Amino acid sequence: MTVQRILLAGATGAVGSELLRLLRGRDHFVRTLSRTEGNAAGIRGLASEVVVADAAEPGAVTGALDGVDAVVSCLGANVSMTLRERRSYYDVDVVANTHLLEAAKRAGVKRFVYLSAHPGPGYAHTRYLAAHLQMEERIRASGLSFSFVRPTGVYSALNDMIAMARAGVGAVPGDGLARTNPVHPADVAEALAEVLAGGPDVVPVGGPDVMTRDEVMRLAFDAVGKKGLIVHVPAGVLRSTSVLLEGIHPRLSDLLEFVAAVMTSDSLAPARGTRPLRAWFEALAGAPASPRRSEG
Repeated sequence: MTVQRILLAGATGAVGSELLRLLRGRDHFVRTLSRTEGNAAGIRGLASEVVVADAAEPGAVTGALDGVDAVVSCLGANVSMTLRERRSYYDVDVVANTHLLEAAKRAGVKRFVYLSAHPGPGYAHTRYLAAHLQMEERIRASGLSFSFVRPTGVYSALNDMIAMARAGVGAVPGDGLARTNPVHPADVAEALAEVLAGGPDVVPVGGPDVMTRDEVMRLAFDAVGKKGLIVHVPAGVLRSTSVLLEGIHPRLSDLLEFVAAVMTSDSLAPARGTRPLRAWFEALAGAPASPRRSEG
């Protein structure tokens, strides 16, 4: 399939912004979809066209996909502990992406590439993962050509660990022994670009370093130059709090359920990524990266 015109949803997120730079660097026409004018402002100088619309609203993206060959959706609620957004992962990820999918079908778009999430056996049951997997099923049933890119976890989701490291105390759910290989957003963007015109239905993406959760926290301490203290929080505390918050703050309830499960389960995928977490943490902390540890 020849792809000449692309609609990129979620272009201001960690992965979406990397993908936008990558695609424009290859001279692709990229129309972006942003929920607010504030989000769109930062990419107007790079995107070919910018559409401002909230895909979660019925009918909001009508016309945004006209003349498009392929959709790449990096659209989804983040896993930050911010309390500003109360909508559940279903209400953002599934609702907004379903509207995008339906608009793509009406516009005659041929291919839909979706940034999903790697469903490890210990946490695939969570509402966060269920939203992604439900969206995958809707795309499968759409009749469009598709690929799902499933990262284990993107480095930007670990940014809160630098804040904890600066404070000298890192909270890690469970015993800290569960393993993971998170991945740089640029590596995920490259995986998305690789399947833009065609490719496997499912592409799992892990980073180059397999670490325990405690080792990730210690790496954050190293980046800020502190020894620090790791406090192991019983996962049951997070699960109980999640239940209490279901009707009060759906997003935080979903997030705590997910964190309790994923932080105490192995989350591993083939190491497609090459850029190390150490360099990401050091850049975030403002520490100069050693030449031996620079991103590859």
